[in-house]
Amino acid sequence: MRRRNLIALTVGSVVLAAPAAASAAMAYITTPRDTKVQGQVTVASDDGSGARAVASGEFAAISPDGTKVAYHDYGNFSQPPAPKIGVVDISTGERALLTGEECIGDLIWAPNSQLIACQTQSSNAKGYLSGNGLGLVSVPPSLAGVAGLEVKSYIRARGNAVDRSVSFSPDSANIAFGWRRHSEDEVATSLYVAPVATAAARRRVLTRATNPVWGAPGIAASRQAAVRFALKAGGKSFPIERVVPTQMWIVQPDGTGARRVTDFEWRAQGFNAGLLAAAWSPAGTHIVGTVGDGAERQQSLATISVSTGRVRLLMRKTTASPVAYSADGRRILVTTGFRGRPQNIRVVIVNGGAQQTLVVNAGTTSVSAGWNG
Repeated sequence: MRRRNLIALTVGSVVLAAPAAASAAMAYITTPRDTKVQGQVTVASDDGSGARAVASGEFAAISPDGTKVAYHDYGNFSQPPAPKIGVVDISTGERALLTGEECIGDLIWAPNSQLIACQTQSSNAKGYLSGNGLGLVSVPPSLAGVAGLEVKSYIRARGNAVDRSVSFSPDSANIAFGWRRHSEDEVATSLYVAPVATAAARRRVLTRATNPVWGAPGIAASRQAAVRFALKAGGKSFPIERVVPTQMWIVQPDGTGARRVTDFEWRAQGFNAGLLAAAWSPAGTHIVGTVGDGAERQQSLATISVSTGRVRLLMRKTTASPVAYSADGRRILVTTGFRGRPQNIRVVIVNGGAQQTLVVNAGTTSVSAGWNG
């Protein structure tokens, strides 16, 4: 298929394909010039061709089998109502809204395309947030006649703190997540693994860890280090522990074999500094992720060798967010920019070479399991 660049047009003007394809390889959100208007949820082939809009919204997440897209619908940004989350069937246009627990942030599909995980929140009587929970929703193969999909509480929100990064096992039977109780003194989340069937059977597999990415070789995660300092107020000194992501680790789902992969050094400090994994290479030999330098929205795109720990910077000090490896492992899909600024979907060649732009004026990208653009 000949590769060509596409321009993601403003809301309502994306050309619709007819008849609709049964599946797609990627989904993204167009970025209209008016930041008060949300974009179009758009699906396309692996090289960006055949683009068509399936909904209006934000935060598109395509199912691994490429048949459905989940998204947030915020309506009019100038007077936003309570956001709605929908799941749309790409081929039929049938859609269902999520009900029950309120999802926020990222929507994470299980590899079998039958389950979605999301963060949930609750607030106390004074309106203050009291921690994040974890919700799960089952998605049937067909949405015909389905009006709502109930989000059930996996870990309740009140009194807990579930990290936004969640990852399913390749067989979709287990889930990895960063979690702690708000009542605990430990600032950092720890990495837990639990069967999808019951959260009570969770097992802590790595302390002070976050951002799990599950692959065949194991679970990659950012292991955190503690930095202690004293906060003085009212003539008294209060010991404070700040925790930042530092190095990449790999651990097996049963908690064995934990090992530090990288020994990367940088001078930056702060909550945005550190290595964060995004995806495993198909061969399981490398991890693509970001190296944060502590500056807002400033990070470098990097690949990490699992055997040597070498961190190779592919893009320095950018706003690029890695999404996935191609199926042949030769390319990495990234989204550059952020809302309110020019956004593009680009492809970075792993072994060097000119970067390619697949789609301009688009961001918040996700791809199906077979993407090979």
